[in-house]
Amino acid sequence: MEQIKIIFFLLASFFGIEESKIAADKNTVTVYPEDHKIEIVQEHLFTIIQTEKDTALTLAQWEQLAKWKENKLSWAKELENFTNKDVTIENNEGTIAPRISFNYTDEKDLRALGIWYNKEKNQYSINNIPRENTSSENGKLQGNYWTFDGGSTFSFTNEAFVDLPNEYKKLKLPITEILKD
Repeated sequence: MEQIKIIFFLLASFFGIEESKIAADKNTVTVYPEDHKIEIVQEHLFTIIQTEKDTALTLAQWEQLAKWKENKLSWAKELENFTNKDVTIENNEGTIAPRISFNYTDEKDLRALGIWYNKEKNQYSINNIPRENTSSENGKLQGNYWTFDGGSTFSFTNEAFVDLPNEYKKLKLPITEILKD
């Protein structure tokens, strides 16, 4: 099994930036098999602030990510087989929601994202990791895997920080609060 380095809830992971300071409470991944397209929407961005240095690092990382085109930020190596890579950052009523999208040519490329395709069954699957609180309206949880019909669009949602320990909940700050300063 491949090591998955693209973490859906860490915006910086799409650019291969280690030690991401910005995470999302909710991530919805939608796969459009007919169009060979993937879209990831991140909601409720936050950071963990323990020191003033953390605030400065978070702001610097946000500046780098928010202006990824102008900064000529390279995409993560694991995404090199994907095309039409794009990030748009929507700001609706003070809520920031990055929308990441790209296309794939071969279903095998999806393995870099932890999505596997079984051609014989025409079925996609992902590992069910309980701490990520994955849910889906059109997938089926079968043992340790979520499975999806390969003939139609499917999506799943991760909410990995629902059970954040109390000591971190106290330090959790919405990214919008940091950007106000």
